[in-house]
Amino acid sequence: MGLFSIFSGKSPETHEQRGDKFIEIGAYGDARIEYENALHKIETKFPEKAPLIERIRQKMTRAGEFLARAHMENADILVNAGDYQEALELFQLAMDLAEDENLKNTVSKKIHSLIEDYGESDISDSPVPGATSTAVSDDALMELVIPEDASEDELFSVLCHAVPESVENAYHSYGDAFKQGYIALNQGEFEMAVELLTGAMEENARPNLIALELATAHIHLQDYDNARELLESFLREHPEDIRAYQLLCEIYWDTRDYDKADRLLAGCPDTIRENPPILLLLGETRFQEKAYDAAESVFNRYIAINGQDEIVSRSLAKTLEARGDLEAARELYAQTINQCTSCQKRVDPFLKRRYAELSFQAGDTSTKLLDIYLALAQEDPANRSVYYQRIAGIYEKKGDMLEARRYAAFGSEAR
Repeated sequence: MGLFSIFSGKSPETHEQRGDKFIEIGAYGDARIEYENALHKIETKFPEKAPLIERIRQKMTRAGEFLARAHMENADILVNAGDYQEALELFQLAMDLAEDENLKNTVSKKIHSLIEDYGESDISDSPVPGATSTAVSDDALMELVIPEDASEDELFSVLCHAVPESVENAYHSYGDAFKQGYIALNQGEFEMAVELLTGAMEENARPNLIALELATAHIHLQDYDNARELLESFLREHPEDIRAYQLLCEIYWDTRDYDKADRLLAGCPDTIRENPPILLLLGETRFQEKAYDAAESVFNRYIAINGQDEIVSRSLAKTLEARGDLEAARELYAQTINQCTSCQKRVDPFLKRRYAELSFQAGDTSTKLLDIYLALAQEDPANRSVYYQRIAGIYEKKGDMLEARRYAAFGSEAR
């Protein structure tokens, strides 16, 4: 069994579309899980779809913003019900999820106000949900997580918030057809998005950024010819637009036209040739071609110019892994995890998965590895059965057959 073959099932696009549907009905927590599963599938099974990562990460961020606002609203209700401890926990969850500075400031003020008004001792002694008639029931709390439907303008504003300010300003100037098409695109209604965004293209003077969103909709429908035509035309007017290169590379990788990807990147202006995103696209193209030595050289050039960061470390590690340099890959994964931990930054589950898998293959039976798999079982429920099987295997190697059988049973139940 190959290292990547244990993670199977739905494609990244399927997870992304499921996440879009959850967004549509207000199930933002479920949406975040689907988006993370999509990212996981890209990293473990579909590296050629790396250009999808940024879009899916943006969607996961937006889902987190929605969920943070829902937590904040629910916490306000719990404060009124006298359940200060549960309210404080929801406020803290909202703070963890929020990336918008205004929302963070609002939540921070609510936390400080709650502590000032009621005191930490009163909060810790407050009733748990269901303990008194004034507390919100679990069923009601579940319903409260899904707020009332946002208006079209509100939804559009939230979607635009994830893009750079200059792009956001342009998007707000394109009119109703674009607004509705952009919402449809982000909700997985790709045919509708094509119709609406095509209309928006006709209504607005060219060149404009609508072409990028319309091309994205065509890519989702696997209509690569129309997407390619839009992007190539767009690049003639905007030769330094990074996202157009990313989308075109995605098309070329999907169609295995690696020579076209090479020519595209070789022909980009000198002003962006050494930019981090372009070097990552070039390295990923070499990776897709299975030219692992060349990919390693590109990623090392990235590090020499821009320094080492999590993104290039992950790309370099998976290149080493694919080439068969498993110990070097494992060391790089470990180094990246340690850097994230030392900076108190959330560790990408992908890094932990790959480090854990390589450690397991190397015969590691340490408590540290058990802890990593137990954490992954919580963070990545879609592959929980795999992690329990690994834990069972570790205990079996250690000779603890009782624990081995227990976790093997957990793995069977989780399938």
